Amino acid sequence: MKKIFILLGATAVIFSACNSGSGSLKSEQDSLAYAIGVDLGSYIKNVDSTLNIDVVSAAIKDVLKNKSKLDQEASYAFLREYFTVRKPAKAKKESEEFLAKVEKENKNIQKTESGLLYEIITPGSDVKATGDSDTVRVMYKGELKDGKVFDSSYDRGDTAEFALNRVIKGWGEGLKLVGKGGKIKLWIPADLAYGEQAPQSIGPNQALVFEVELFDVMPGPAEEKKADKK
Repeated sequence: MKKIFILLGATAVIFSACNSGSGSLKSEQDSLAYAIGVDLGSYIKNVDSTLNIDVVSAAIKDVLKNKSKLDQEASYAFLREYFTVRKPAKAKKESEEFLAKVEKENKNIQKTESGLLYEIITPGSDVKATGDSDTVRVMYKGELKDGKVFDSSYDRGDTAEFALNRVIKGWGEGLKLVGKGGKIKLWIPADLAYGEQAPQSIGPNQALVFEVELFDVMPGPAEEKKADKK
């Protein structure tokens, strides 16, 4: 279980800022308390911003009074079970419901046998990626199902290159459906994305949405050999 760590070196900076007139923190203890609150608040925000803060506050007060309703071992056991079982299961169900709604409400969306949903916005040319070892040069934006952008080459202002055998399955399949110069939108089920082993910025069992412009296709070694034999 991840523990909450405080960057103690930041306390002096915060305390200095308080003395300069920013905020209502008037002592080193206040600054330390606020710094701990910031760290805890950031952690809670990343875990679940809808948590009842009154309950969190009550738990803190109970611990300080040695009247906690759960000891540390029981608390950690619940958190382990929540993050490894309950949260992934809940996310999987929500992702499936999200994709079903998208498919139902958009007549232009097509679906592959794997469950990948896609809409070809611009078809592009007849030049397409055909093999898993092909490399594509793209501009893209990735969103969670709530519309939050978690990655974007547009924000970085440059194209990106990926070998299709080095990306999530939904990309490997989806980028073969559009031609060079084209644009495609992908709704990727969790099992074709990161599944339960997702980075923290995404979370387990999340369906993902991508808009991708395909600028170039570079055949991989296996595809080049096939072309030489023709």
